Amino acid sequence: MSDLPAVLSFLGVQDPFERAAVAVLPVPYDLTTTYQPGARFGPRAMLTASLNIELFDEQLRWDASEVGIHTSAPLEPLASGPQAMIPQIAEAVRTLLRAGKFPVVLGGDHSVSIGVFEALKDTWEQVTILQFDAHADLREAYQGSPYSHASVMARAREAFDCVQVGIRSWSQEEEESLWEEPDRVVTAQEVEANGEAAVDRLLKVLGDPVYVTIDLDCLDPSVMPSTGTPEPGGLTWRMLIRLLRAVAEKRHVVGFDATELSPIPGLVAPDYLAARLVYKMIGYVFHARRQLGSR
Repeated sequence: MSDLPAVLSFLGVQDPFERAAVAVLPVPYDLTTTYQPGARFGPRAMLTASLNIELFDEQLRWDASEVGIHTSAPLEPLASGPQAMIPQIAEAVRTLLRAGKFPVVLGGDHSVSIGVFEALKDTWEQVTILQFDAHADLREAYQGSPYSHASVMARAREAFDCVQVGIRSWSQEEEESLWEEPDRVVTAQEVEANGEAAVDRLLKVLGDPVYVTIDLDCLDPSVMPSTGTPEPGGLTWRMLIRLLRAVAEKRHVVGFDATELSPIPGLVAPDYLAARLVYKMIGYVFHARRQLGSR
């Protein structure tokens, strides 16, 4: 049985599936984690923290939950490995997309995103994957698995154009592939040096539509210590939400995920941050769509 009760819903809101625009899918899976385990508890921590979030967004001056949010039952983790888990994630996300829902996937380690990518192949003729991450995740395989959290973007690149933001750690093996198209890499150092220039450069290279995959270790460990591999020198909260809002306002975002929250007992601030980030992104996407519809 999953550790996550099906009755726990994002924000404490549970609109009927048929009427909801947003479908939240918890995936409590972390069997490819290679340092600090515990991302399997990330979905539950985000959902629990979300119960304390104000529904009214102070930036947007709007309650984004009005669009309708439905939280699905969590996917049952499979102990046989990510290769078995990926088809289950893909089918669950494919079902949401076919129903016209905006999918929000809560990981789990970053390998869960590979399942989402499989679903996107069947739904969108062309979509760009936008990755926020501390790590390049371009290893062809890691610890014997091509479906590791360290290989997520290697798998994404096989089918999609990709842009990577916040990167500040990669292996010698990844050096060549990471810089094959340097315009598609926005490092954390670049964002820190000139955030607005980084936003402008990102939008110049980013395709449309976009799927956003967020490894929470893109943030600096000073604000997000609860990840499997916390890497110093990361993005600030304000810079991350500035980037996400710009993308939501200038591109058609078709879904997103938030992964790699590994809760630390007694330290709830990172859990709350992750939940707030998820709600911020929902708000940015649907506020932009409302503005577009009113023009």
